[in-house]
Amino acid sequence: MKSPALFSAALGAALAAAPSPASAATAITIDRVVQRWPWNNKVDITYTVEGGQDLANSAFDRIVFTTVIEGTTYTIDGVSDVGASASAGTHTVTWTLPAGVKSDACTMTAAVYPADAPSGDDYMVVDLDTGAVAFEGLLATQADSNARYNTDEYKTGKLVLRKVPAGGPYPTGDSAHYASANSSTTWTTDRDFYIGVFPVTQAQYTKLCGTNPSYFKTDKSGNLAALRPVETVSWYDLRRQPGSTENVASTAPIQKVDAHSGTFFQRLCYIAGNKYAFDIPSEVMFEIAERAGADTTYYWGTTMDTENVVSSANNDGGSTLPVGSRAPNAWGLYDTCGNVWEWCLDDGGLGDLANAADPFTPQWTPGSYRRRRGGGSLWGDPSSDQFYASNRQTEPASVSYSSLGFRVALVCD
Repeated sequence: MKSPALFSAALGAALAAAPSPASAATAITIDRVVQRWPWNNKVDITYTVEGGQDLANSAFDRIVFTTVIEGTTYTIDGVSDVGASASAGTHTVTWTLPAGVKSDACTMTAAVYPADAPSGDDYMVVDLDTGAVAFEGLLATQADSNARYNTDEYKTGKLVLRKVPAGGPYPTGDSAHYASANSSTTWTTDRDFYIGVFPVTQAQYTKLCGTNPSYFKTDKSGNLAALRPVETVSWYDLRRQPGSTENVASTAPIQKVDAHSGTFFQRLCYIAGNKYAFDIPSEVMFEIAERAGADTTYYWGTTMDTENVVSSANNDGGSTLPVGSRAPNAWGLYDTCGNVWEWCLDDGGLGDLANAADPFTPQWTPGSYRRRRGGGSLWGDPSSDQFYASNRQTEPASVSYSSLGFRVALVCD
């Protein structure tokens, strides 16, 4: 439920867009701006773009909103603040107000400027040196975006996540093979979430944590260790409270720190200004992302494919492979099957995953076993069920195997 408009649509000229320095053919109209009830700090901005960025010809735009509230001017950057798309059509973005601000005495304008990357919120990019966060849109095709991000830059100095938009239905489960453990079902999500395009690499982990726990960290010809997934990290290593050897309940958020210290996730949250609740995904989130809308035995179809999709014991050369070495799924996510298993938030207590409370709430009981997903790892037998999209495995939370890594996820407010 939402409150009456924070900025009334009746303001007319006050809501008109400012001139557009990027292109005279691009115009923005602000349709509605609503502060969520009961006057919390989330504001939804709905706007319409006419003309807009030309993705097919790499002519990109970015939007900047300006609002004046009780005499104070706020600038909302469409790239770093809200992921505003400058493509033609009607869009809604959510802006986080400074705490305590609420007023009807407001105006808002918008302007569009040239940009080097497509605007939108399909991707979230974190600079691991500066902590700067930027949002980017899809290019003209998913394949174009795959080519943009499947480079060393996004496996070493930057971390890139793909949005899974609220809605659905998103299939998970496989009643033919897992009737009592992960039966077929569909989910409708009430929030967007982001998930890493790649598992976290050794270079990314080392950049944030200063150490590399991995077993497979010797370079080979054409197979640089820095680009391989980090492994030999336990669930406790990722989610332990600072200064403690005790595990953290999987429903508890990563505890914030005020210095570049602690676990990988504490450091990641810290460098991004503690504005984002980065974590590992729940089981349902992982499978939704892995399947990318597919309801088949494997996310790519009904038969095994070690030639194009899966890195496993029969084609890995005796080591994990650089992330992105095999084909991505339909949403441009790589290594969701094979290479390494990946930690999930849930413990091993839930019988049938179809009975999960919702996609974002992990199963939690006072046990010490946690779920891993991702199918098979490089040692898996392609003739077994380990690579099935709905396969589930459980490990002690304290173990750290050379076949077990993780990727980053974020549930949006």
